[in-house]
Amino acid sequence: MLSFPAVHTLAGCLLAVDADADVLGWGRSATLLLIHDRPLHPDGPVRLRAVRSVEFPLHPDDLLTDPAGLPALLHRLATALGQPDRDAATAYQVTLDTIIELIGIRSGARLLAWAAVYDDLLPAAGRARRVRRVDAVDTDGRLYQLTHLHAEEHPAVAVHDGPGAANTFPAGPGLSALLAATARLAARSQR
Repeated sequence: MLSFPAVHTLAGCLLAVDADADVLGWGRSATLLLIHDRPLHPDGPVRLRAVRSVEFPLHPDDLLTDPAGLPALLHRLATALGQPDRDAATAYQVTLDTIIELIGIRSGARLLAWAAVYDDLLPAAGRARRVRRVDAVDTDGRLYQLTHLHAEEHPAVAVHDGPGAANTFPAGPGLSALLAATARLAARSQR
């Protein structure tokens, strides 16, 4: 179970992701992020943790131009990552295994969430407005939604808690499935 400070820090991480995306500009393909934390000073007496996000690279054939395809892509990735046959590992499994190794799951890092960053259209006041979304689901099933309207200075962040919160938006079930597949792969790498 994530603590309140961990939830708050994770929301702050999503704000930082949005600020980074703002620098890159609007109209980019969807980006997937694996968010994790690890001990800041592994051998120190204080148990401070650093939260980081790692971009999960998508194959050019999987890059989306339409956010409506994001839920299907997330489920397809979760299925590919969840295949038990390690002898026939997919490129995505190899990539995730490498990321898990690099973030140091064996040395105290823990998976926190999967996030999707994408541009979308939001119907508002009779017209469609460009919006950047950062949707995430954490290991407790909590849903984070960041919405940044184009030409607005600050985004809005909402955190939804409770049973089935992740199922209340289109990308939620796919992000949850990715989180479950990643947790299984991380558990295998710890052995």
